Amino acid sequence: MTKSFRNTLYLAAMGISIACQAQTPLVGTWELVYVAPQNIEYTAPGGVTNTKMHVTSDGRIYSVKPEAVSLQGAPSTSYTFDGKVLKVAVPGGKDRLMAVAFPDQETMLVTQQYETQRTFKRISSFDKKLEPRSLQLVVDNSSPETPAVYDTRDYSGLSLPERLKGFWETIAFEKVPRHQVPPYGFLNDLWNITGEKVTITRRNHPVTDSVPFSLLNGQLSSSGISLGGPAGSKVDWVPHFNEWGHLVLDSSYCRVVLKLVSKDPKAAPSIPLKVVLLDVK
Repeated sequence: MTKSFRNTLYLAAMGISIACQAQTPLVGTWELVYVAPQNIEYTAPGGVTNTKMHVTSDGRIYSVKPEAVSLQGAPSTSYTFDGKVLKVAVPGGKDRLMAVAFPDQETMLVTQQYETQRTFKRISSFDKKLEPRSLQLVVDNSSPETPAVYDTRDYSGLSLPERLKGFWETIAFEKVPRHQVPPYGFLNDLWNITGEKVTITRRNHPVTDSVPFSLLNGQLSSSGISLGGPAGSKVDWVPHFNEWGHLVLDSSYCRVVLKLVSKDPKAAPSIPLKVVLLDVK
């Protein structure tokens, strides 16, 4: 075999290798859409959000917050992928190995040791702004896992008292003092707001408590059980709404974010148990 012919074969092989890498189904942007339920002692206390995973053809992988629209400030690391196993470099630590499968071109299943399987869906680009969602489901033998159905209609034209009415699911706690975080994080408590009262059903050590509905000086009062207080305790909140239509409640203790399940306060929703997103001070 001549040297020229060997070089030709080498270059051809390199071309095939580069082409395969560029065309690997892993490359692109993926949204985490599902995390299989875990026993609560194995869940992440801060919850798991629908992170965007952006994978480049030159061996970099980025973790992008759902609401972020650029790669600036997004954590990144190097990776290798052999078509079945994704090896992600951990600076100063042991590389993480993940088994990867593609049921179809738009779906990716990722499994790694000590974690339940995660499902990703391909999206158009990392700069697509997404509504933050809490995904960390908890094994709950008392009821089957049924995906929640939310009311996403625009109620911005209603008066504040009318807009507040309905069943709401807690999806995030923010600005919480670190020493006040429960061992396994906060769970998705349910709020039922009617024209007469505000009722909270706590999912952890189930308790339900109500206080009269009022909007004194623009403040909404609720039971303090969602913050670990006893039944009969009270917290005052300043309500407003974010760009996703979530109800945001600010108090001197922390901030709570809720998502509308139903405008009908008489229609008790079926909501799977999950750990909500958490931001500490």
